[in-house]
Amino acid sequence: MASKFLSFDYWASRTQPSENTLLLGLAVSVGLTSGIGVWLFRQTFETLEGFINETLIPDFMQDVFGVFSIVVILALAGLIVGWMMQRFVGHERHHGVAGIMEAVALAGGRLRYRLVPVKTLASILSLGAGASVGPEDPSVQIGANLGSFFGQRLHMSEERMRLLVAAGSASAIAAAFNAPIAGVFFALEVVLGEFTTSAFGVVVLASVIASVFTQALESAAPELGTLTYTLGSPTQIIFYVFLGLVLAPISVLFIRVVYWQHDLWENHINLPRPLETALIGVIVGLVSIFLPEIRGTGREVMNAIVSTGTLENAHHLGASHETLYNFLTDGNGAGTFILFFLLLGAAKVILTSFSLAGGFVGGVFAPTLFVGIMFGHAYGRIVNLLVSQDVSGDPRAYAIAGMAAMMAGVVRAPITAILLVFELTNDYRLILPIMLTTVISVYLVERIGMPGIYMLGLARHGIHLQQGRDVDVMQGVTVGEAMTTPAPTIHKSATLTALRDALRKHHTRTMCVVDDDGLLYGIVTLSDLQSTYERANGATDSLTVGDICTRDVITAHPEDAVWQAIRLMGARDVGRLPVVKDGTREIIGILARHDIMDAYNMAIARKLADQHRAEQIRLNTLTGAHVLEMHVRDRSPIKGKMLRDISWPAESIVASVQRNNKLIVPHGDTVLQSGDTVTIVAAPEVEAQLATLFGNYDRSMAT
Repeated sequence: MASKFLSFDYWASRTQPSENTLLLGLAVSVGLTSGIGVWLFRQTFETLEGFINETLIPDFMQDVFGVFSIVVILALAGLIVGWMMQRFVGHERHHGVAGIMEAVALAGGRLRYRLVPVKTLASILSLGAGASVGPEDPSVQIGANLGSFFGQRLHMSEERMRLLVAAGSASAIAAAFNAPIAGVFFALEVVLGEFTTSAFGVVVLASVIASVFTQALESAAPELGTLTYTLGSPTQIIFYVFLGLVLAPISVLFIRVVYWQHDLWENHINLPRPLETALIGVIVGLVSIFLPEIRGTGREVMNAIVSTGTLENAHHLGASHETLYNFLTDGNGAGTFILFFLLLGAAKVILTSFSLAGGFVGGVFAPTLFVGIMFGHAYGRIVNLLVSQDVSGDPRAYAIAGMAAMMAGVVRAPITAILLVFELTNDYRLILPIMLTTVISVYLVERIGMPGIYMLGLARHGIHLQQGRDVDVMQGVTVGEAMTTPAPTIHKSATLTALRDALRKHHTRTMCVVDDDGLLYGIVTLSDLQSTYERANGATDSLTVGDICTRDVITAHPEDAVWQAIRLMGARDVGRLPVVKDGTREIIGILARHDIMDAYNMAIARKLADQHRAEQIRLNTLTGAHVLEMHVRDRSPIKGKMLRDISWPAESIVASVQRNNKLIVPHGDTVLQSGDTVTIVAAPEVEAQLATLFGNYDRSMAT
C-alpha cells in the first residue's frame, strides 16, 4: 500500500498536472540536488588536497620521509581506494560515463545508485592524494545516479528515467566546471546520443539550476579566468589547421595508452586490487617528485599557463624538481620551455592511464584538457621560433585551442569540447580558431578509425551504440561486408564475342571494364551488348568492350553504409555498383541487388542479437543476478537432452536458446544441440555446477 504513494503515476492522477510540468519539476529537483552533491564533492576533495600539501606533508611527514612523502601518501591512498572498490563495489563492466551510456541505451536509465557514496569517497581520496585523474567522471556519476534515483523511486517509465539521467549528467558538468551550456550538450551528445526537443527543455532547466546554485556559493568568474586573446591576421588560421593535425594522433595515442594499460593490469599483473592500486600510487608519487604538476586535476597549472604562459607561480619546487626544471628551461626560467611542456604533456598521458588502469577513481576530461594545453602551448612556442609573434600570435591562444581539440579527439564530443573551453575561458574572440582546430582534430581521428574513449570501452564488450535514432536497420552494414568479391572484370580491348562468353561464364548481366593497369575504366551490361548488335546489324568485328561500355560510372566505397549505396542505385536506376578503394579506381568488389538482400538479412540478425543482448543487460540490472551465455559443444554432457531432463541448479533459469542466429523460446521439450548458445540467469555460487553440466563454457557476459 505504501508503495502506491511513491508512484509517479499515482501523484500524476491525483494532482492532474501535465506530464511536461511534472518532468520540469523533477528537472529542478535533479538540478538542485546534483548541484549540491557536486559542490560538496568538490569542496571535500579540495580540502583534503590542501590539508595534505599544506599541513600533513610539511608539518608531519617531511622530516621523516623527505621528498618521498607524496609517495607514501599516494601508496596509502591507493591501498584504501583499492580495498574500498574491491570490498563494496566489485568488478564493473564499464566505469563512469561509459556505464551511464550503456544504462541509458540498454537498461532504461537504471543505475546502481546505492554504490555512489562509496565511489564518491574513493574518488575524493584519489583526487585529494594527487592521483592523475579528473573530477568530472565522479561528478557525472553523482548527477546521473541522482536522476536515476528519482526515476526509480517514483516508478517512472524508461523514457522519463533516461531524461532524468541526462539531466543529472548535465547538472554535474554545469556544477563541476561552471559550464551550463557545455553540460547541456554533453548530456545530449554523449549520454543520450541524440538531440530531441523533448529532452532539451528538461536538460537545460536542470543544468541552469545546478549552475545557479554553484554560482550563488562561489564566484561566477570562469574557471580559467577572464582572457583577452584575439585572432590576429587571417594568416594565423593556417597555424591552427596544423595544430589540429598535430593533436589528432596525440588523441589517438592517449586512448590507446589508456586501454593498453588497462589490459596490462587487468590480464597480466595478478595482484590483489588494493596492492595493485597502491603500487600505481608509488609510481605516480615517484614521478611527481620531479614533475609535481601532473598531480591531481592540474587546475592551478592550467590557470598559470593560459594567464601568464609560465609555471613559475604554479609549481612547488623541490630539490629534484628544481634541478630538472632548470635543466629544461635554460636554468633561469627565461628559456622557451618547449621541452618542459612536452614532457609534462607526455607524462600526464602515461600517468593518467596508469592511475585509471590501476584502480584510482576519476575521469579523463581534466587530463585531456591538461594535455591539450601543454602540447598546444609548446606548439605555439615552436611557431614563434619559426615566425615572429606578430604574425603567429600568442602561444597561450594555441594552448586554449589545444584544450578543445584534445578533448574532442579523445571523448569524440566536439560540440561539448568547444562550448566547455569557451565557458572555461569566457573568451568568445577565439571561438573561430577553437572550432577550426577541433573539427580538424575530430575529422582526422575519425579517418584513423579510432572511436571515442567511452565508445571504445563499450565496443570492446560487444556493445555498439548508434548515435541518434536508427534510420533503418541497414545503417549497421557496410558495403564491404555485403559486396561480392572478386568483381567480374573484362579488359577494355576485349572483343564483343569475348564479352558474350564472359557474361555466360560468370552468370551475370554486368561486368566491370578495366584498363591496362587493371583500374576501373567503365561498366558494361548485357543490355549494352544486345543494343550494339541491333544497331550494328552484325558489323561488330571492329568494336571492343571499351567502345560500348559506360564510362560515367558511379561507384561505392567499402566503408560506406549499404543504405547509402541503395540511394545511389535508386537515383541512377542501376542494379549494380562497382566498389573501389577510396580515392582510387582500384576495383575490390561489386554490389548487386541480391547482395543487398543478403545485407538486409545480416542487419536483421544483428538487430535481433543487439535486442537479445539488451534484454540480458536489462535483466542483470534489475535482478543483480549473473547472465551467462553458455555454449553446447560435442563433448557437453547435456547435448541431445531435453531441458526438462537436465538437473539444473536450483538458483538458475534458462532464459533463451540461440541456434543458427535464431532465437528459440525454451520449453521443457526443447532439445539442446551442438552449437546452441544457452542464456542462463543464475546466482554466482552455482556457476561451477553449470560449468560441469556443459563440460566447459565460455562466459562471454557475466557481471
